[in-house]
Amino acid sequence: MKNVYYFTKKIYQFSQSKPIFSALGGTVLSSTEFPITSLYYLMKNGPFRLRVCERSFKRLVDAVRGVVLCHSGDYVIPPAKNYRRVFVYHGTSDKVFDAKGPDNKLMANWFEYYFATGEKDLYKLRKYTFDPENLEGKIVKIGMFRSDPILNKTYSVEKILQKYHIEKKDDRKIILYAPTWSWGGGTLRECFDTFAKEITKYHTLIVRPHFNDKEGIRHMLEWQKNNRNKYLYIFRRQHEDVMDFIYISDLLIGDNSSVNYDFALTKKPIVLVDSCENKSLFIPPDEYNIKLCCPLYTEGRDNILDKIEEAFSNPIYRNRIERLVDRSFYFNDGHAVDRACSFIVDTLDKMKLLDKEETLQKLKGKFTYVDRTEYE
Repeated sequence: MKNVYYFTKKIYQFSQSKPIFSALGGTVLSSTEFPITSLYYLMKNGPFRLRVCERSFKRLVDAVRGVVLCHSGDYVIPPAKNYRRVFVYHGTSDKVFDAKGPDNKLMANWFEYYFATGEKDLYKLRKYTFDPENLEGKIVKIGMFRSDPILNKTYSVEKILQKYHIEKKDDRKIILYAPTWSWGGGTLRECFDTFAKEITKYHTLIVRPHFNDKEGIRHMLEWQKNNRNKYLYIFRRQHEDVMDFIYISDLLIGDNSSVNYDFALTKKPIVLVDSCENKSLFIPPDEYNIKLCCPLYTEGRDNILDKIEEAFSNPIYRNRIERLVDRSFYFNDGHAVDRACSFIVDTLDKMKLLDKEETLQKLKGKFTYVDRTEYE
């Protein structure tokens, strides 16, 4: 579909909008410093048009007409009459935006619209936007579009296991360890050795590190080379979608990544590593605080197997996760992608860049149109 663009600073950020892309298609605009990585990602997830625009976005402005979904908190794309900028970001987490506005906050005028996944997302936007009063009228309530397959059960565990060559043992749980990187107080370097040794005694361990954690990844691969373990799986490539691992896992071990909230939508158990204080982190109100919904693990003090067992056996954690999901995310009805796509089509129609009825007929089967007045 023409006139739909996805701007990312790093190509992995595009994963957040993959469900929208699957329905609408479009062009990826990337300022990535790794164009070869972008092309490899394209081959695995394409086809789509990719334009690498490092230091040259202003030259592209006249060529871009339509809606630009923005996955970065930086002011990169200047305002123009021929497109509308929509802030999507690339995850719902307890990390502040890595923005370059006053006090490292967003500026509301950087974007015409903001897709909000829920009240937690809205809390973060208001708290970490320099001029939050100017957000009014720009918020579009969408819900978590990466949650649709979870709520609609439109994925196959067996196919995912086959895709990644993961052997499923009936008597072993699949544990996903998905830490963030150092900017958010990531714990890979601190915890990997212990988890790889201890968890694999009884469970299958999948490790999905953050792409930016170069040092931790090097250490992990070196450990794996010296300690062969058939119950340890490491997936570090950008084209390996973390949502696939969320679908097949029985429990998540996380720290401060947005993966925590993605996983919470499954209502399955979580253990969080209690990492050090970090200026990039904030403590959300209790009703949105996932660290109150699961056991906390401290490296060097706790036994990780005990924490895993506690998370599985104590029903109070599941009840808390269910309340957190209800409070944090809008709708939870499996139609978030429909709302996002409908908003984009409506916006392009108002800009006279498409014929709405003709477009909806062409896209029939890709998504179900939702009248925005029904959910605002």
